[in-house]
Amino acid sequence: MMMQKTVLPLVLVVILAAGTAALAGDHGKGEAIADADAQVRDLEKMCAETADARSARHAEKTLYERLGKEEGILQLIKELVRLHKQNVAIGHLFEGLDGDLVAKRVADFMVSGTGGPDVYKNRPTLPDSHRHMKLTNADFVVAGGDMVQAMQNLHYGQDEIDEVVCALVGLRPMVVLEETGR
Repeated sequence: MMMQKTVLPLVLVVILAAGTAALAGDHGKGEAIADADAQVRDLEKMCAETADARSARHAEKTLYERLGKEEGILQLIKELVRLHKQNVAIGHLFEGLDGDLVAKRVADFMVSGTGGPDVYKNRPTLPDSHRHMKLTNADFVVAGGDMVQAMQNLHYGQDEIDEVVCALVGLRPMVVLEETGR
């Protein structure tokens, strides 16, 4: 039985790219929050619609393997941290932090969550490690745009981009602890 490939890539990338541009633009704060909330709802819907296809790909070859195991994931997260630090909208969250340490911890989390060995042990929970940031959906959309860009910079395939973004969308309730603006 041949499974039809479910594609959300272009729509997903457009949502995140448009969201990042709109949130960095001249919108008022309330308008930007409403835009981000709508984008998150669209992402959640698309990820739910493609869950079976993503699951089938993961069963065939884990996302951990397709991302290049520990080394590939660490390089991805280093690129993500670099982009986050340069991002006007969220860069302030990384001021004073050791980027290499942040990258290592996030990479360990991602290794454990994508089918690799359980190397993320004795670490704080996602809510505990993000609570002080007071992230909103707008921050989440901007950070998601950075993840897409990091993966494109490193030449990952669209299936892998979709799977990582949908994994992040699934984790959003544990990092976005405030649904409205600051």
